[in-house]
Amino acid sequence: MKKLTILILFLFLLIPFVNLYAGGADTNVNLVDKMAMLVFQLSVIIFASHLGGKVFEKFHFPAVLGELVSGMIIGPYLLGGIGFLGFLGFSNGLFPINGGFPVSFELYSFATIASIVLLFLVGLETNIETFLSFSLAGSVVGVGGVFVSFILGDLAAVIFSKYVFGAHYGFTHPIPLFLGVISTATSVGISARILSEKKKMDSPEGVTILSGAVIDDVLGIILLAIVIGIIKSGHVAWKEVGLISLKAIGIWLGLTAVGLYFSSQISDFLKKFKDKSTIAVMSFALALALAGVFEKSGLALIVGAYVMGLSLSKTDLSFVIQENLSSLYKFFVPIFFCVMGMLVNFHEMVSSKIIIFGLIYVVFAVLGKILGCSVPALFLNFNLRGAIRVGLGMIPRGEVALIIAGIGLSAGFLQHEAFSVAIVMTFITTLFTPPLLAKMFDSDKSGLRREKPVGKEYKQIVYSMPNPETAKLILGNVIMDFEGEGFFVHLLGMEQNLYQIRKKHTFITMKASTEKIEFDCLAKDEIFIHTLFYEVLADLEHTMKQLKALTDREKIGRKIFGVKNGVAAQKLEISQVVSPLAVEVALKGVTKQAIIEELLDILIKAGQLSSVKRKQALSDLLDREETMSTGMQDGIALPHAKSLAVKSPICAIGLKKEGLDFDALDKKLSKIFILTLSPVKSLKPYLQFMAEISKFFVDKENRDKVLSCNRNDKFYEILTSRI
Repeated sequence: MKKLTILILFLFLLIPFVNLYAGGADTNVNLVDKMAMLVFQLSVIIFASHLGGKVFEKFHFPAVLGELVSGMIIGPYLLGGIGFLGFLGFSNGLFPINGGFPVSFELYSFATIASIVLLFLVGLETNIETFLSFSLAGSVVGVGGVFVSFILGDLAAVIFSKYVFGAHYGFTHPIPLFLGVISTATSVGISARILSEKKKMDSPEGVTILSGAVIDDVLGIILLAIVIGIIKSGHVAWKEVGLISLKAIGIWLGLTAVGLYFSSQISDFLKKFKDKSTIAVMSFALALALAGVFEKSGLALIVGAYVMGLSLSKTDLSFVIQENLSSLYKFFVPIFFCVMGMLVNFHEMVSSKIIIFGLIYVVFAVLGKILGCSVPALFLNFNLRGAIRVGLGMIPRGEVALIIAGIGLSAGFLQHEAFSVAIVMTFITTLFTPPLLAKMFDSDKSGLRREKPVGKEYKQIVYSMPNPETAKLILGNVIMDFEGEGFFVHLLGMEQNLYQIRKKHTFITMKASTEKIEFDCLAKDEIFIHTLFYEVLADLEHTMKQLKALTDREKIGRKIFGVKNGVAAQKLEISQVVSPLAVEVALKGVTKQAIIEELLDILIKAGQLSSVKRKQALSDLLDREETMSTGMQDGIALPHAKSLAVKSPICAIGLKKEGLDFDALDKKLSKIFILTLSPVKSLKPYLQFMAEISKFFVDKENRDKVLSCNRNDKFYEILTSRI
């Protein structure tokens, strides 16, 4: 994380204390104690949330569930309420209940900032082009899911309110209204992860699920604003409900339209900061500002954050912002889910009433999405298989549901029992839906009754690479040239080497490996990619010609054996690399290749190289020799290469006392041969190992002593005792 990002993060950490300092007249407030407590709490929360997330991921469950469970465990209703070390101020536990609310104001402030980070990035991840391409299906599915889910969620609370809450509630009571709103949300992230793993993001069902989920969340957030307005007004008058609804929808649609219309201007403004991390931080500052505008307008903070993310999602800065805010996301968002878990009253949650009603609420929530989303999908060219896929994809609840539940609890609209029910529903739908959805996509059978014609022609361009080193070199130059043309290159997956390349309305996907570099693009961009790749190759060829003309390379080679003193920063012990069985005082080969092959056979006999990898190792060594001979001076040759044939550095050392022409720098015959192989991605300092051996053989006395050896064990003893 760069300095400016750290500064902004530090300012966020100060936010919770602004009100404390403002109330300086209250002499009873001990700021030092509050800050000390907060530091301890954050430390525990960060460790617990990340540990819980990793444990759940290990068993192939979403990390959010692990973070949620961690919060429940360390929260005030379980371990956090147990007193210890009273002299340090923990007599009521690390997370004592503050005035009836489970967490402190300071801690909840972090959760609020985290919710803004989360919704801002959710908005950034929304693909507007894809969203609009299936806007009709997504809108119908999304609206249907929201409408039916809200009705059933509210209805479930009304029917069972007497049993669970001890009093009969009507449809417009705050608790049924909030449980109805919570039921509408769909987790975009969880559904997207499954679709990505199954490579179904661009399928009709995938695009419909994602666009429908976005509409779900947007409508759910607007519905939240309407419900809050109704609750605050104290009564339900259809005229007033209509005015609240128009205000909420009008502000949302108006500012969303303005944001999308001026997105290019916003992007150009942010680009003036040039530094990518500064661009990301300033964009988040805009998200905070718009979140404040929405809150002051009577809507929720998270609506404004989402709208700003949505506005920037269509710009070429989208991935740059996501990448540079990833540290902020990793810091804040696990804290949010952990704090949400801490709000759960564990004792109430395990009561029979909460469990029974929670399961009933889950059934109503699932039916809400199946009926509200799958049934409309049947009238939108989806067959039964496709409709069920769409319905299942809309079931998982997650971020937005928890945010809405947290708002209800903190505002006093929800009781702890109702909040616990919402957690049960979120947990179960998030836990069990992903494997069911993945199973439905195992089949390649179409989910459409009639296949839609493809509107745009896509092309795949593949360039084969001769070896890993060339692939790495060309990839770096391709990225550099794209950035030179004004594109933003974003690494989507480190392990897959998958890149998203964007500029204005041009979208290109690039995947790199040691064998090839692949591009997926629109047909109109094919010529541009061929042109760029041709220029990359031309530039590299020009560079290679300049390297061949470099007159000092022989001088550099001579210096390897011209420095008698010098200490490597780190070195491998010779016994770690050279086996006692990998030395030979009487090599028999009479050509360069024969010597190399003989040393490889020695490594195979020593058990350091697999016989099936011999061909690969030989090819890599000979390729290296073609580039530049490794015959040095004073009778020494250092044949070496990076190779996929080995997983760790290995070395064989042999002598041919009568000498052999190895194209040495000083034109003398070579007598000492040190063959080294190292992995392509070596994590060990093998070059420093070679430098250490070179230092040993610089000394003529050492060379003479080695060449006088007639036994392999004596030869190895000299090497290990002196290097």
